[in-house]
Amino acid sequence: MSETPADDVLRSPWFGPGCDAKQAGAMGLRPSGGGGHQSKTIMLAELGAFLRAVEEHGVEAAQKLIVDENLLGKSSDAARDSAVANLNKLYALNRPPPITRAMARLWQSDQVGRPLLAMLCALARDPLFRDTADTVTNARFGDGVRWPALADAIAAKHPDRFSQAMLKSMAQNCASSWTQSGHLNGLRNKVRQRVEATPEVVTFAALIAEAAGFGGPGILSSPWLTVLDAGEEERLGLLRRAQGRGLVRARHAGAVFELKVSPDLTADFA
Repeated sequence: MSETPADDVLRSPWFGPGCDAKQAGAMGLRPSGGGGHQSKTIMLAELGAFLRAVEEHGVEAAQKLIVDENLLGKSSDAARDSAVANLNKLYALNRPPPITRAMARLWQSDQVGRPLLAMLCALARDPLFRDTADTVTNARFGDGVRWPALADAIAAKHPDRFSQAMLKSMAQNCASSWTQSGHLNGLRNKVRQRVEATPEVVTFAALIAEAAGFGGPGILSSPWLTVLDAGEEERLGLLRRAQGRGLVRARHAGAVFELKVSPDLTADFA
């Protein structure tokens, strides 16, 4: 019997014991399948330009600006169409689900955290990008991380699924994305470096962790937060700061941890 997406959820450390695959999908997570890194990176610069246009003009108008006025500065009509398609595939900007709406709102107030907000949303929506996360985050700070290691990580999870040429392309795209997020540094010889999370970023990570089926202390120890290079006490401190900004309500006492993310973050766009 072939495996279903729900089977993938149960086997993946990115999804907790309380995960409902349908509910996770409704939030915007993609538990299985392909993803944007088969053709592009997290497209940080393009995403930023698009979200600025969304803030000023709305989602539909921003989509038209990309095609009609070359908002992203692409060299051809085909490149413009491809950019729109890939942004929508990775971030679902055409019909923003809750996690995309939260990313867009946090983006407005957290310029420093934008690379990590994009990375977290991309991780939520691209299973192949998630496959490379351990290779990057388990590397010691200062160690080199080369694309063949990322290709090996994808191949190990999907034996015989991709050609060597496709594995190389995806791995190089993922390496570029981890560089854009700040986890890696360098052009050809990439080196692992520590990222610095913000209260907004930790809030977004906690929201995704809840959507992925984690609850209580499991939110803090989930991959969605450990990918941020912050220790548990630092994560708690950032969540306390987020509470001061009205983003979450958090209570931590001994082994008890309760968290509620503000529903305003995932409300529909006007």
